[in-house]
Amino acid sequence: MNHEKRERGMGNGQSRRPALRRRCCLFPVPRFPRAKHANGFTLLEILLALALLALVMLGVWSALAGAVRITHSAGAVMARSESVHMAQQFLRRYVADAGMHPWVAEAGAGTRARVFAGDAMSMQYVAPLPMQSGHAGLYLQTLRIQKQDDGGLALWLSYEPYTANVPASGKPERHELLSDLDGGSFQYLGGGAFGEPARWRDDWADANGLPLAVRIHLEPHWRERVPVPDMLIALHSGEVVPQAGTTGQTGTLQ
Repeated sequence: MNHEKRERGMGNGQSRRPALRRRCCLFPVPRFPRAKHANGFTLLEILLALALLALVMLGVWSALAGAVRITHSAGAVMARSESVHMAQQFLRRYVADAGMHPWVAEAGAGTRARVFAGDAMSMQYVAPLPMQSGHAGLYLQTLRIQKQDDGGLALWLSYEPYTANVPASGKPERHELLSDLDGGSFQYLGGGAFGEPARWRDDWADANGLPLAVRIHLEPHWRERVPVPDMLIALHSGEVVPQAGTTGQTGTLQ
């Protein structure tokens, strides 16, 4: 009997499966539509992304360009400041060492020996050179504010070995101290006579003496904010040799 019941039960289960399938088909599973952007980006979104990227790159490039300009400007200012400092240091030290060493510019009868010569654009004197330059001894030196090929001005130093009363026969060596100038001038302080104070003059015509001091004025043309203050250089051996009928005085710097 149990066997018959299992067979009847199995028969009943098999007879109910189609009915269950029919009832499941009465409620189909709904299908939701797929999102439109699931497979990629639209052209508008790509264009917007490219525009934002271009703005970011433009900002980065502007920042880098500004940093490069600042670096170059700082480097130019430092280089110009160093050149001005070196030129001023040389002038203050070695122009001050100009001594009472007579020299003759040109050979010929009636040519007088001088110890110093100068005008508004040049000066000539005898003084030593730095030992680092490899030139020992005294040299006849000439400072000159000279016009360049590009129309600007430059401060040049030329020098040749000191030969005392014999004019130098060799070609002097030249060295540029400062370039890119708009102008400049030299002035010389001479002692007054008869109790008068010392005064500045634009040239030095006294063949027998040294000025008390030299004033060097330079006008820079460069854009860097590196000033060139006037240099007032007192000569260690500076004096004015009294001429006939006058009384030489050292005077004071003014």
